[in-house]
Amino acid sequence: MEVEGELLTPEEFSKDSGWQTVAARRSRAKSAPVERAGAISTGANPNDDVAGQGRRDRGRAKAKIIRGGRMPPLPKDDAKIIVRPRGGLNISKVGPTVVAEAIWNAVGIDSATRDSDTMCPNFQQNIMVVSTPSRENATRYVKIECIAVGGRQHEVNAYEAAPHSTCKGVIRGIAPSDGPEELDRKIVNSKNPQALGAKRIKNTGTVVVVFDGYKVPNYVSYGGTLVRCTLYRKQVEVCYACGRLGHRADVCPCPDEAVCRGCGIVNPDEQHKCDPKCRLCGGRHLTAAKECKERYHTPYLVRRRRGERSRDNRSKSPAFAKDDRQFPAHAGRSASCGSSRSRSPSPPATSGPSERRSRPRRRSKSRGKSGSRGKSSSRSRSVSRTRSGSSVGQQKKRKSNLTWADKLRGGCEAGPSRGPGDPLPEQARDIEIEAQFSLYRIVSETTRYCHVASVLPPDVASELSDVLSNPSATTP
Repeated sequence: MEVEGELLTPEEFSKDSGWQTVAARRSRAKSAPVERAGAISTGANPNDDVAGQGRRDRGRAKAKIIRGGRMPPLPKDDAKIIVRPRGGLNISKVGPTVVAEAIWNAVGIDSATRDSDTMCPNFQQNIMVVSTPSRENATRYVKIECIAVGGRQHEVNAYEAAPHSTCKGVIRGIAPSDGPEELDRKIVNSKNPQALGAKRIKNTGTVVVVFDGYKVPNYVSYGGTLVRCTLYRKQVEVCYACGRLGHRADVCPCPDEAVCRGCGIVNPDEQHKCDPKCRLCGGRHLTAAKECKERYHTPYLVRRRRGERSRDNRSKSPAFAKDDRQFPAHAGRSASCGSSRSRSPSPPATSGPSERRSRPRRRSKSRGKSGSRGKSSSRSRSVSRTRSGSSVGQQKKRKSNLTWADKLRGGCEAGPSRGPGDPLPEQARDIEIEAQFSLYRIVSETTRYCHVASVLPPDVASELSDVLSNPSATTP
């Protein structure tokens, strides 16, 4: 994954208190909100250099590192202080509670004052994160320089992280002679309404700018000059002391157990030579080297934009797809139609004469519950049986008791002989299939009509029902 931006780390900044001024300016901006300005313009191109099982394995390794570095949810409005212990202090072995007590003792905060504070360890990065709603406590945490753990003094580096719902951009070509006050004066002004703070990377001409919200502008006004602004990128952390992924060298918990970044051998000697292979991309270079194309995380802004586009695409799907899922054609009649029966068009595999004789009786019984429809149906069938009962034999009487669909299904099995006008078995099968499809269409149209009628006003639905029941009355 290649994303335009600049790689930055907190150690590349000059020694200061982090982004404390950003939090103060953002709180003032919330009390007097301004109109958001600027638009994000980033491009992401997939990396297709390596394929197959090896690439999937390396992708899983990178995903494991990313998951291990994630923190549990903390209060969004709290200030986040990052405490990085040095001197080989291993938080997972010593215990996070021991390190937390050492930090509180070094800061001088008693138990009553720290009740609202939360200390959370990140074992993979070997750091401690302090979440506090008090600005006074945040200032005291940032000033900590040393803690005592197990009778040994460990130097620590503490700074405040950028607030929640902010993003970072990078500008280049800034004169090294401009100090921190000059950077703030030329960047944090009315021409850049979303800018909250700026910080230079050591003595270079690259400056990191923090913006409120999730949009990085394409350009930033620096003292009246428009300067190109790109998205900040975060690198997969690699330790140059032990060669492992997930943490940096300043907080390495095991500096005495080095691993070769090329082949992975433990404690290589000075004469060690190997054919390097990156554990992130599989290239012929050291793990997470500058030429590695997998050394960057996918920025949060890119992942957020992808999620928004995915939701937009789902919302623009055709409306009839939802109707088909809620009202399938084979679901039978809807309950809103007022019908008391449900017909299944698929016939059984085999049916004997006794089953065919009993089927009309069950249907006539259920139809009798539906009012006028059941009466008209039973009346028409009784007339049909009366007309045919006196002119045919016992075999014809049995056939007359069957419905039209039953005649198609089992008419050929009712008697051994076939009249000159009767269809062949193959033709009867075709007629049966056509009848089933016709029944499917009728049920589907009836279901859709019932759905439409249920959402129409009563007077419109009544008029529509009259038109459909008596179409000849509306014909000119």
